[in-house]
Amino acid sequence: MRFKEMTCTGTILKRAAALSILAILLLPLGLAIAGCGDSGGPESYVQFPDFVYRSEDALKGYQMAVANRDILHNVPCYCGCGRDAEKYQDLEDCFFNRNTGDYDEHAAGCATCLDEAKDISQWQKDGKSVKEIRDQIDSKYGERGEPTHTPPVAV
Repeated sequence: MRFKEMTCTGTILKRAAALSILAILLLPLGLAIAGCGDSGGPESYVQFPDFVYRSEDALKGYQMAVANRDILHNVPCYCGCGRDAEKYQDLEDCFFNRNTGDYDEHAAGCATCLDEAKDISQWQKDGKSVKEIRDQIDSKYGERGEPTHTPPVAV
């Protein structure tokens, strides 16, 4: 009987270890899909391309871009991407390909784009208008470089 108890206990321990390993491996996927504790809005459940998951900052940036896409369209980017004016005309273009509508990989590796998206998200939550957000972005990031040629916000 003692041998049977030991075998049963060993099997239970092996199954528990296997389940623990599986949970550890699946945890990052669950956090990414759930939005890492964000508000739970629709942007938290978007399935992004692999390049978005290269860092937590990139994932959060793309989630904020999805949630605030209409504002990003009215805000210039100050990272220097505007040198390719055909491809990048506003901050939205750093996250979304202007021609195809797919996600653009540029912002996933660009601290300025991600910082701007973070600020926009916060200022939008604070109740700032699109014009106020645009003015604050221009003021905060203006010294970083040449902006994209984004038309002014209509009042």
